[in-house]
Amino acid sequence: MPLVRVEEIYSWARQGGYGVAGFCAENLDIILSILEAAEEASAPVVIVLWDADIKSVGAGYLETIVKYGAIKSKVPVAFMLDHGTDKATCLQSILNGHSGVMIDASHESLEENIRLTREVCEIAHMVNVLVEGELGTVKRSFETTGPYSEETQLTEPRDVPRFVEETGVDAIAISIGTESGIPSHPPMIDFERIRKIATLTHTHLIIHGGSGIDGNDLGKAIQSGITAFRFASEIRVAYLETLEQARKVLPSNFPDTRLIYEPARNAARQVILTRMNQLGCSGKAW
Repeated sequence: MPLVRVEEIYSWARQGGYGVAGFCAENLDIILSILEAAEEASAPVVIVLWDADIKSVGAGYLETIVKYGAIKSKVPVAFMLDHGTDKATCLQSILNGHSGVMIDASHESLEENIRLTREVCEIAHMVNVLVEGELGTVKRSFETTGPYSEETQLTEPRDVPRFVEETGVDAIAISIGTESGIPSHPPMIDFERIRKIATLTHTHLIIHGGSGIDGNDLGKAIQSGITAFRFASEIRVAYLETLEQARKVLPSNFPDTRLIYEPARNAARQVILTRMNQLGCSGKAW
């Protein structure tokens, strides 16, 4: 079916009382895993393309694969930019077909975050593209240097109304106790913070760092006001671990990569299916 818009998937999820996921994809195999899982679960899905992954292969390549896969798919598929770093990146993504873009100025001052997010909204809204901003910061456990290696700063609820009003943003990534990567222990999610933020805005609330969240906590977060979650690390780790195992049992000069990539893709698909079932979006395709 044709691509749908991120806003459409988010709105249906909110009305239906279930959650949706933005599954991060960096190559053909992960994109196929997401699409295959969505069809198996009969679930709407958002494929998320991280700015760094787009740049590593070149703008347009991953988008082309997603567009072709969406046309072949029997379920609603949307895709969007994750952690865009500047206006140029967001604009390039819009031109390449993303119906949602995330501008991440979370490590800037509140005033600079508002300014940059507003400028992206002014551009994106002219062509009906959803914009996600970020308030608070989410640590990345797999980075040892740079701003994302620093300790998480939880979202301050009192900043939310001003941020929404002055930017016009459609969705906000909020920091409520998760971190990106594979955490050493389950995160202590601040559900009261989520509920407080949800009373202060009607914008979609997004949680990043989904890989560490227990399935029951996903449901509690949805009930508290979360629309969507990001998942990346657990999918990639399952893929890479299976890839390594499959390679080890073959002779070093064995050339048929299907015997390596297919089981890795299936491992990623199983992780995605589990999350779709936990979110309650299975069976919600239209």
